[in-house]
Amino acid sequence: MGQSSLLKSSSYSLLGYAAQLGLAFVSFLLLVRAMSPYDFGVWVLFLTPTSFAEMGRIGLTQNAVVKFYVDEVAERSSIVTAGFVLNILCTLVLSIILIGISFPLSVLWSAPELPALMLWYPAIALVHGTARYFDGIHMGNQDFKGVFLSKLIYGLVFILGIAWVWWKIGTVDLPYLPLLQLIAAIPSLLIFALYRRSYLQFGPIVNGWLSKIFHFGKFVLGTNFSSMFFNKVDLLMLAFFLNPVAVGLYNVATRITNYMEVPMSGISQAIYPRLAQVGQEQGYLKVGALYERSVGYLLALTIPIVGVVFFFPEPIIQLVAGSQYLEAAPILSILVVAVLVKPWGRLFGITLDAIGKPKLNFYFLVSGLVLNITLNVMLIQLWGLKGAAFATLLSLWTFVIAGQLFIGRIIPIRQSEIWRRFWIFYKQPMTELRMQNL
Repeated sequence: MGQSSLLKSSSYSLLGYAAQLGLAFVSFLLLVRAMSPYDFGVWVLFLTPTSFAEMGRIGLTQNAVVKFYVDEVAERSSIVTAGFVLNILCTLVLSIILIGISFPLSVLWSAPELPALMLWYPAIALVHGTARYFDGIHMGNQDFKGVFLSKLIYGLVFILGIAWVWWKIGTVDLPYLPLLQLIAAIPSLLIFALYRRSYLQFGPIVNGWLSKIFHFGKFVLGTNFSSMFFNKVDLLMLAFFLNPVAVGLYNVATRITNYMEVPMSGISQAIYPRLAQVGQEQGYLKVGALYERSVGYLLALTIPIVGVVFFFPEPIIQLVAGSQYLEAAPILSILVVAVLVKPWGRLFGITLDAIGKPKLNFYFLVSGLVLNITLNVMLIQLWGLKGAAFATLLSLWTFVIAGQLFIGRIIPIRQSEIWRRFWIFYKQPMTELRMQNL
């Protein structure tokens, strides 16, 4: 890498996530005011299974394509084509599954509007899913500018659509939202036809690459599904045990914690190809050094935000969603404590994938998911919304602690060095951002 390439790619990656989640946050601010709590809860329930599908599709292709793209330069055109074919096939299969389960889910969750919304998913997924697949090709080139522009355009068009509908009719009805998603996805995809078209070099379909990407990606897909279940099982359980209004309240708190994770998501995306490269060229010792520095860096970005949200949950809820959602403040105070350990959890998963051990990552996450489901079933029935938050907190801390003990047996990682990097970041932030000198 060049002298400032990782800093530049990290910056654009962070900007991409900031654009994606920041603009999603603006759309969230509009929707909680333009929709009733019931309609907003139904929209959250639509986004939940479609988010699973999105993460599953990305899991099947992205990490595998990035890793092989970095490792096998001579085969890049075949890798791009194989990943693209699998991306389309996965989209079609997931679309059929989601439409098929939408009616029973609508009965289970008391959300009769769900099947009609789900009919929009195939078109949205084909357009938006292709754009997100092209993200991976740009990641393999450690160029995140196109990813940033694509996510920025998508978020801006979606927000403008929501604002226009609200202005024209005084509210935002549910059927408008998937249409607006589809409209926003079209220019988001077209960005990749204009920026760095040379990256998208398609070659012949090679069965060997289809097989390699699938067999690597199937474990990442399973991991992503498990991770999404881990993060969403509380919402799913609340929909089952309570109602869409409770889902809407809980979602306000989880949205805020999701936005707190923007630095983690952006930097992790940039670190993944670097971890794959270091693991291929320099071995586990250098991977451990990059792991330590990255976790320390993410902690330095996360802890101040956690402190602010933990001590001022009610003003934040009031500012973000309004007084009708103030019941979510105690939930936010619990969930924000869980965010403290997410830098370790995030690096744990992408490091195992980067060194070619997605199967271990998958099995580990499944174990954590079983614990999370068990705790949610028990605690929601005892304490309702607070029970779901405590279940997430306890399962996440258990998962992360066990994960650190596990990965330390594979890669030399020093927890003391993580905290040293944490403090160094505040003293020399620009030096810590330039992680290419490892």
